[in-house]
Amino acid sequence: MPKLTAQFVRDLPLARTGQSLITDDALPGFGVRVGTRSKSYFAESRVKGRTRRVTLGRADTLTLNDARKLAMKALAEMADGKDRNAQLRQDRAKLMTLGQAVDGWLEERPHREGTAATYRATMQREFGDWLSMEMRRITPKQFQIRFHEIKDRTPAGAALAVRTFKSCWNWARADVTDAEGNPLLPECPADIVKRKKIMPKPKRRKTFVSDWKAFFEALDNLETNSNRYPEAGKKFRTYVELLARTGLRKGEAAHLEWADVDLKAKTLTIIAERAKNGEAMTLPLAEQTVTLLEAQKGRTGGETYVWGPSPYGDPRKTLTAFREALGWPVSFHDLRRSFSTVATRLDVQQSKIRRLMNHAIGGDVTAGYQILTDPEMMREAAQAISDYIDQQREA
Repeated sequence: MPKLTAQFVRDLPLARTGQSLITDDALPGFGVRVGTRSKSYFAESRVKGRTRRVTLGRADTLTLNDARKLAMKALAEMADGKDRNAQLRQDRAKLMTLGQAVDGWLEERPHREGTAATYRATMQREFGDWLSMEMRRITPKQFQIRFHEIKDRTPAGAALAVRTFKSCWNWARADVTDAEGNPLLPECPADIVKRKKIMPKPKRRKTFVSDWKAFFEALDNLETNSNRYPEAGKKFRTYVELLARTGLRKGEAAHLEWADVDLKAKTLTIIAERAKNGEAMTLPLAEQTVTLLEAQKGRTGGETYVWGPSPYGDPRKTLTAFREALGWPVSFHDLRRSFSTVATRLDVQQSKIRRLMNHAIGGDVTAGYQILTDPEMMREAAQAISDYIDQQREA
């Protein structure tokens, strides 16, 4: 390759894919890297037996003469055993902020949109004043003080804050390393919570519907008194009954589209993008659920979602009215728990309950051998649960 000239570099076409390296015959180790969007000068040599390439600057902002001077300096440093890239990594580790770690973690990890929004909101709410702070300046003592502030306000929120903070930190620690792959950031300050064993133990709710007659009386007689949304009551009743008869998660039901429902085959499908475990699942529908959805389709059959032109929103006021009528603070997740409780009472096989509720198998080896992907294998159980609910409702 002849000596590089400014005209030669300017005339080089950008690469269609990948990149190409063109070296200078007059100064070994100096060259220009041509990518799909830009060209950059570089210097390359060996440091302690390993090849190192240092980017000097973009060819459209750095003259060839200046680039050659920078290359000679970089090559001299590498000849003396100095690894400039290692120093850059160390500088990056020193300057990386918590906010940059949050952005990097959320961009690189394949989170669902809603999950990513929850994580970002958690970091903004609990550590917003730290996002512009260099990570190396956050100490375990500081974190412990902040943790107690959060825990005093919301124990469950403190647990989420710790998990989210640790995930961001550990991503950054794995991302910023030296040449040998050793982390340049200290261990996560949040580890002090585990070492001191001060993480609050969450109290798992155990509430479920025990009186189905009272439940449906309150639901059927619910009045929303909304002139703006006259269908709010019917939609709410359908939504709540659907949760009770299928055990769906509230988000799965809220985003259900008519394309996911097959009333002829009497099934509905939770697509992978909406399933908590990331696995698509087709579930059988009891006859009562089919009738419920047929009535709903008569009201919104021309829309994308089962609930209309958009997913089901937050019926906070209607839920409050329902709770008052029922006499206890029922939650949507209580209906999922109720579905499972009825299934257990009916002695439904545990593997079928797990699949009906679309739970991840996890480390259950035996369950991994019980392939229940055919909805017909679970139809009898789904129908039995819905029949039991009606029996109790009419008792």
